[in-house]
Amino acid sequence: MEVSDSRVVSNSLFIYAGRVINLVFNFFIFVYLANYLGESAFGRFSIAITYVGTFDIIANFGLNQILVRELAGGRTEKSRLLGNGILLKGVITLLALACALAILPFMAYPRETMVVVWIILVNLIVSSKLSSTRTVFESIFQAQLRMAFPILCNILDNLLFVLLIFLAAHFFNAGLTGMALIYGLCNLPGTFWLVGRFLRTNQVSWQPQWPVLRELLRESLPLAFYLFFSILTTKIDVLMLSWMRNEAEVGQYAAATRLVYPLSFLSTSLTISLFPLLSKSFHERREEFDRLCRRGSKYVFLIGLFTSGVLAFAADPIIRTLYVPGYAACIPAFRLLLISLGFSFLNFYFIDILISARRQKLVTGVMALAFAVNLLLNLLLIPALGIAGAGYAKLGSTVTAFLFLFMVLRWQLKISRLLPYARIVLLTAAFLLTLGLMRELNLPLYLLLSVVIFVLFLRAFTIFTYEEREKFTNLITGLLKKRSRRT
Repeated sequence: MEVSDSRVVSNSLFIYAGRVINLVFNFFIFVYLANYLGESAFGRFSIAITYVGTFDIIANFGLNQILVRELAGGRTEKSRLLGNGILLKGVITLLALACALAILPFMAYPRETMVVVWIILVNLIVSSKLSSTRTVFESIFQAQLRMAFPILCNILDNLLFVLLIFLAAHFFNAGLTGMALIYGLCNLPGTFWLVGRFLRTNQVSWQPQWPVLRELLRESLPLAFYLFFSILTTKIDVLMLSWMRNEAEVGQYAAATRLVYPLSFLSTSLTISLFPLLSKSFHERREEFDRLCRRGSKYVFLIGLFTSGVLAFAADPIIRTLYVPGYAACIPAFRLLLISLGFSFLNFYFIDILISARRQKLVTGVMALAFAVNLLLNLLLIPALGIAGAGYAKLGSTVTAFLFLFMVLRWQLKISRLLPYARIVLLTAAFLLTLGLMRELNLPLYLLLSVVIFVLFLRAFTIFTYEEREKFTNLITGLLKKRSRRT
């Protein structure tokens, strides 16, 4: 498995590097937009993005993950899978657009918000931020653990977004509609580049073949129901705030979510690389599958603990540093969203494990329960607590999903000792206590000390075995040597 491990590390590093760049772009530009537009206009912009993103439920349909799984497994001819997958994705995207347009008149949004929704609907076709038609062309790159090129296309999108937003604001004094046009159209060059490369490097059978389409539909349908509940769970808080509160509160809450949700790349960059290996090993080497589950769970937990813990204790200075005073009301919600992020990291990975093991129906059941909890808590808490209530609802639903996914892995897949529990508990308690004692420090010093202390605690509690440390060192050394030979 040395070759597979090396490929996973290399692919993950590409994804991490690309997503860090994209995160930086999006971080600064959305902070800039929030301050430039103000709470109410940014609230309308966020409502439009959330409305369009909700129809990702249909556009996604679970097809992308099934394609990656089947391409990695090699059970169906690649050209037939790709051709029929693209055809099916196109039809599903048209259905998503039709549904979005049909429901829009009943939403009673202000006219400007309706216009912005119309503009942003193009994202269902070309956006790298949604499971748009564009993303089906990434499936072969993901299955082969060669995500460098799609990541470059995404960087191009975000670079254009940043440049055009600043130009529109400084030279044309653009308003909400102009910003929406840029948000949608900046994805076009990256889409054309990706599709062109895909067509040059892959043979595709464009003739529809019902057996392949039927198999893709059959496998995707349970996953589509999971995504229905998962995406609604992600979007429902903003939608309910827009119905039950005012646009300014939506803008404040969106300002918090725009800082939190992009951080999911810290776990998904790793799990994207592990998913094809999980799919392959489940059928061929069950012991290897269990080993990957345990190793991935430990890495994802540590990423979640560090990210969620460090940022949650620093929520107040982060918001006050980045935003104008009108956004200070989102600090409690921001802290709650950061805490829920740590659980979400593990949830994403647990879901990938279950999908690779063909347990989509169980995933759907768990996410349906999480959505019900989220909906109920939002109904109860938003009227009384406003955006903080939405934050509590998010945390409650995320913890619910975590507990049930963990039980499914334990009792359905029989994966025991998923984490080194005793050492993990001690590490968590010691690290969070230390963060609490340091939170009055100035922000740069606090962040620097957090990194140093976390590394020391990893060593002190022997979270990584000697063999794991040696293997990781050898992998990195091998990758560096390979890069130097190429240059």
